[in-house]
Amino acid sequence: MQTQPHLSKRGDVYQWRRKSRRFSTETIDIKLSLGTTDRNRALILARKVSAESDQIMEHIVENRITPERGRAFLAAVIRTERAKIDQLKLLARIDSLTPEDDARHDAAMAEAWGRIAQNGVNHTPAPDSDALVQDNIDLIQRDLGSHPRRKAITNAYRDLSGKENLSAMEFAQVLDLYVSGKAKAWADKEDGADAATQMEPTLAQAEPAVAQELPVAAQIETAAPHPDPTLPSPKLLDVVDRMNAIKRTEGIEEKTLRQYQSFAALFIMLTGIDDITRIRQPDVKAFRADLAKMPKSWGKSPKDQTTNREDVMAKSASLPADKVGLSVGTVNRHLEHLNQIAEWARDEGLAVDANLKPSRLRKRDTVRARDKRDAFTLDQLHRVFRNPVWTGSRSEYHQTNPGHTIYKNGIYWCPLIGAFTGARREEIAGLAPADVIQKDGIWCFAIEDSELRRVKNLSSHRVVPIHSQLIGLGFLDHVQKARDSEQRGLFPELYEPGNNAFGRKVGRRMRQVIDQELGAEGSNLSFHSLRHYVQNELDYAGVDDRLVRDIVGHEGIDIHDKVYRKAAPIRTLANAVARLPETMLS
Repeated sequence: MQTQPHLSKRGDVYQWRRKSRRFSTETIDIKLSLGTTDRNRALILARKVSAESDQIMEHIVENRITPERGRAFLAAVIRTERAKIDQLKLLARIDSLTPEDDARHDAAMAEAWGRIAQNGVNHTPAPDSDALVQDNIDLIQRDLGSHPRRKAITNAYRDLSGKENLSAMEFAQVLDLYVSGKAKAWADKEDGADAATQMEPTLAQAEPAVAQELPVAAQIETAAPHPDPTLPSPKLLDVVDRMNAIKRTEGIEEKTLRQYQSFAALFIMLTGIDDITRIRQPDVKAFRADLAKMPKSWGKSPKDQTTNREDVMAKSASLPADKVGLSVGTVNRHLEHLNQIAEWARDEGLAVDANLKPSRLRKRDTVRARDKRDAFTLDQLHRVFRNPVWTGSRSEYHQTNPGHTIYKNGIYWCPLIGAFTGARREEIAGLAPADVIQKDGIWCFAIEDSELRRVKNLSSHRVVPIHSQLIGLGFLDHVQKARDSEQRGLFPELYEPGNNAFGRKVGRRMRQVIDQELGAEGSNLSFHSLRHYVQNELDYAGVDDRLVRDIVGHEGIDIHDKVYRKAAPIRTLANAVARLPETMLS
């Protein structure tokens, strides 16, 4: 193994030492404990400190900073580099979702820092440069030129030197150190990661701490600007509340707003970070890795809202592999939520890290949208509706167990309504007595915003005729009973106060029914598959696709459909709905 300049041992612990002359009479001698007895680790740290010391020594010799401040800076280099090595080992073990893509992004960031260190902060890349490298250079330049970053540099220098004012020359010198250190850290990342993976388990043993001074460059990297009392709270949940308040006035459905709140609670639970200004890109990578290890069913029970990370991971460890890991779509939705929240906070003037780009960590979906969920076939629906829920149950509590009584509650009606309207689960479960109306003499569902729930988007507002089989099964009698009882909703038993939502209960019970009646054949089916079934059946029956969009609440495909075309007459829609086959056989 090659010898390493400036590396020696003091007892069993490795140390780094370097001498240099300033003027003709003064010798500068800097000694630092590397805090390790492991030679491989010491070599990595010594190479890092030696590289950084070239820049530091230049500043010291030219009398631009004192030896004490230079020594403090190098001590921090050791401390941060040791933490980086440990973090690289950890991430290499847990984040294996897209290693090739991660490596590509890391290489681009390393090249970006290298170019800025070599060519200056205002470096303009050539037009034919790699697009990802150009993006990273732009991010770095915007961050270095931002007020929060410059304020952090000024505060860091003041705390270190005791000087209240930072001259333009001093600022330039400190910024030069910062950029040089970042470039060297990224350039050495590959070697550090490779060596870290070869380290012995003894690295986990307690080791002497390195100097505790907090130098300029380290504070620039880690210290957040002092809170500005004129700015709103940076707490993640507070940012979401302010964002939701505006989105609610724009007609965004409550379900979507609850998803933002649920995301924020999940992010805080998994990362322990509740301040939007303290979130960094590696935190998001670790969050994404945790999502791949969570139970697929997480979030479907009110109890999930009060759990902690340790309990979640313990539950995952007890589950089979096919029950663990959130879907690509769910992971990407969480990353997009964080992206929107971060942009909102930036617009409010909060000092969100310029390098925080959650959407860059999105996973590529390998399944077409239409293939993610199966649609029921008519034969499968006939079998599903032979379940005791619709033929006779033991009791309302044990509604899927065979018995002699049919309980016409939300579990009974919601799947039937779904099979004859293609409506979304929450649209059906949140129906109120007032949402059942007559229009031109035809009984219809009015799917609109209400005090119980909001619809998904503008195109979701619609009126859908009620199929004759629903009327024949007594649905209008159920509506009248709800009106007589002055019920707020048609299916109050489906409301879950903990989730402030409708529909989840019927979704879980539908899952149980599908498993009972179809077994493995129904593994890709769910309540939402009723929506696909209706669209398919109407298409097969030759119903005009514009009528299908009016029934299921999809937006038009061109400017004519979106702006100029009005909804079809209710009798035309009723004729289209009548072409859906009966789902319950005698």
